[in-house]
Amino acid sequence: MTTTNPEVPSPEEVAQHARYGMLSSAEFNEQVTALPVGEMELFWIQWPLKVLSAGAAEDAYPEFQLDARLNHSLLSRVRELYRLQALSENFVWDFLRTRHKLLGGKTGVDFLLGCFSVEIIAMPPQEREGHFLDLIHEEIGRLSQ
Repeated sequence: MTTTNPEVPSPEEVAQHARYGMLSSAEFNEQVTALPVGEMELFWIQWPLKVLSAGAAEDAYPEFQLDARLNHSLLSRVRELYRLQALSENFVWDFLRTRHKLLGGKTGVDFLLGCFSVEIIAMPPQEREGHFLDLIHEEIGRLSQ
């Protein structure tokens, strides 16, 4: 019998939603070169979120970063908060792919792509973003203990 963690998307969800997939450096760079790039996004492309998976020979890049719906500004702020506490980008990825009750059962990736629960979508945009950042601060506090 296989046990599953309800906090992390199942393998079926991962297969169904490519946004949880991981890309090698070569795959990521190939897809990035096909994107239309605005001047503001050049910085992001130079410094994408990358994680080192256990047993992996090289860094991998979460595929959600290539989604046109991505809130790049908010992702950058999240990464900076973790960086200021000298926490690995792996912790950023762990938070983003985990379901959160306070996000209505959605993941951080869902939030960054604008896929909000009914409770979250009812909030004004600034309150919504503040709510998300509060969750980030709580997680960083927990990790820093």
